[in-house]
Order: sequence, then C-alpha cells, then structure tokens
Amino acid sequence: MALFADGGIMGSKPYAASGAYINRMSDYCAPCADDPKQSTGPQACPFNALYWDFMARHADRLGGNVRMAMPLQTLKKMDPGKVAALRAQTARFLKAMDRGEVV
Repeated sequence: MALFADGGIMGSKPYAASGAYINRMSDYCAPCADDPKQSTGPQACPFNALYWDFMARHADRLGGNVRMAMPLQTLKKMDPGKVAALRAQTARFLKAMDRGEVV
C-alpha cells in the first residue's frame, strides 16, 4: 500500500496482500495463532480484513487500473454484509492497535 503512495509514479499498482497470499508466499504465518483462511472473527488474520477494507476505501481511485480489475470485481460481487463485517473487523483491529493491545 505504501508503495503506491506516490499515486502510481513508481509502481503500477498498490502492493497489498491478504493473509491467504502471505501464507501462500511465505512462512510468516506458521507461528501465528490467527487463521489466514478466516476473514472475520476472533481467530481471523487481520491482513484479510485490512486488505478488503483498503480495496473498498480506494475502489474509485483504483478502478481505472487494469491490474486491479480482478480484486475490485471480487469486491463488487461480495455480499454487502460481508464487506461491512470486514470493515468493522478492520476498525476493531486498528482501534486495538491504537490502544497497544495488538502485538
């Protein structure tokens, strides 16, 4: 996400990843108690909700980028209740981070 902070001058798309992608492409998830297959709930990997919240917040801006077509189409097909739950999960996670409750 930070790599796209310049508006796409240096990178053609934001580098954002869900927990499932991080799990598939690395070994960072092995020691973690969170489940990269879950998006919401107490055991859900926070990267899943953070990813979809980022996509939802920036969908209008990213809509013209052909490299973002597939994730934005997936977001568009998601049940609005699921999107709301993901965004609420993100808000809870970030609030806990602000309070220093998440390590």
